[in-house]
Order: sequence, then C-alpha cells, then structure tokens
Amino acid sequence: MTDHICIQTYYSRSAAEMDAAYLQSQGIEALVQADDLGGMVPGIAFGEQGVRLLIPKDQAEEALKLLSDSSEEFPGQ
Repeated sequence: MTDHICIQTYYSRSAAEMDAAYLQSQGIEALVQADDLGGMVPGIAFGEQGVRLLIPKDQAEEALKLLSDSSEEFPGQ
C-alpha cells in the first residue's frame, strides 16, 4: 500500500476535486478527504482539517509543481 500525504488543504470540496481531477489527468493518483458527511454538511469540514488533497509520497513533488504551474497559467483559481 502506498503512503499518502496531504499536499494542500481547501475550504471547499469542489476546489479540491478540481485540483484532484487535474492531477489525475496528468497521471498522478489524487484523493480528496473531508469530514463533511459526503458533502451534505460542508461547513463541518472547517472545524478540523478542511478538505485535504492526498497524494502518494513519491508523487508529491511532481504534484506540487503541476499545481503551481497551473495557478501561474490560470491566476485566480
């Protein structure tokens, strides 16, 4: 089993899922983790950890670079 680490936290599940989808399209395994009752009560995710983007440890550096490059290409996202 691959160890995953959190590389970024978000205030909304949709923002985390957009970044996860982008990373997956680039061949990186990405998981979204949130304690929000499956999206039914989004506000409770903020109390503990927010919405977390998890990546395998060995792909974290590449994932962070891709996210950084995409934010430079599309500012404001």
